[in-house]
Amino acid sequence: MKKIFILLSISFLLISSVHAGDPPFNAGEKLKYDVNFKWGLIMMKAGTANYTIEKGFYENNSSFKTILDFKTSSFFDGIFKIRDTLISHVNTNLEPLYHIRKINEGKTRFWEEVFTNTFSANFTKARIKRQNTEKVKFDTIIVTNNAGYDILSIFMFARTLDYSQLTPEQTFHISGFIGKDKVNIIAHYKGQSVVEKNESIKYKAHLLDIDITDEAFKESKNAMEIWVSDDKNHVPLKLRAKLRIGAAEASLTSWQNLKYPLTSEIKIPVR
Repeated sequence: MKKIFILLSISFLLISSVHAGDPPFNAGEKLKYDVNFKWGLIMMKAGTANYTIEKGFYENNSSFKTILDFKTSSFFDGIFKIRDTLISHVNTNLEPLYHIRKINEGKTRFWEEVFTNTFSANFTKARIKRQNTEKVKFDTIIVTNNAGYDILSIFMFARTLDYSQLTPEQTFHISGFIGKDKVNIIAHYKGQSVVEKNESIKYKAHLLDIDITDEAFKESKNAMEIWVSDDKNHVPLKLRAKLRIGAAEASLTSWQNLKYPLTSEIKIPVR
C-alpha cells in the first residue's frame, strides 16, 4: 500500500528550453485525487490524496511550499492504515531546496529529510537523513550526474515542461531520491491523448510514459503513465502504475484556485 503513495509523488529538465518560463500555478492551488488499487480483476478505492501549493519561506528566501498527504479509506484502514504527509520547498525557479517525508504506516513511523545542496541539469548533491523517535537510521550524501529531485518536487517536473516544444518519443533522464537510494527515471513524451472522467466529461491531455528503476514496480519499462491537462495549468489528471502486487490509479476529482481556466475540459451533451 505504501508504494501507492510513492506513485503519486514520483509522477511528476535536463534542458532549460523545454520548461515553460511562467509557473502554471499560483500559491493557493488545491488538487484532490481518488486513489484506487487493483488486485486481480477487482478495483477498489484505496484512499484519497490532497495536493496544495502555498507561499513558503526557506533559509531566508521565498519559496513555493508544496504539501501532499495521503490517507487510506475506512475499508483499507482495517488492512493497512496509512496517514502520510510530504512537504517540499522549491525556489522561485522551481528547483528543489528541502523535503520532509512523514511516514505513518501501521507500525512503521519515521521522518526523512532531503537537503538539496547543489542542483543543476548535470549535477545534483543532496543529503538524506532518516530517523524515528529512537534513533537516526541513516544520514548519507547522494550525488547524481543529472537533475535530482526529492519525490515530491518531481511533481513539478510534469507540470513545468513546455509541451508546445516537445515531439512524440522525446525523452528526459532525471533521478529521484527515495530513502538512501537513487532511482533512475526516464520520461517519454507520447503526444496528445484524452482522459475520460465520465460519460459527459472528457479532458484533452498530454501523455507521459515513465520508466522507473525501483523494486516497487512490476516492470521498470513503462512502469507508470501520467496524463497532464492540455491547457496552461498542466494539471496531472490521471496516473496509472503497474506494481508488483497489482496496479494503482489516481484520478483528479476536484480542484480549487487554478491559475487559468481548465480549457482542456470537454463537455459532451447527454442524449
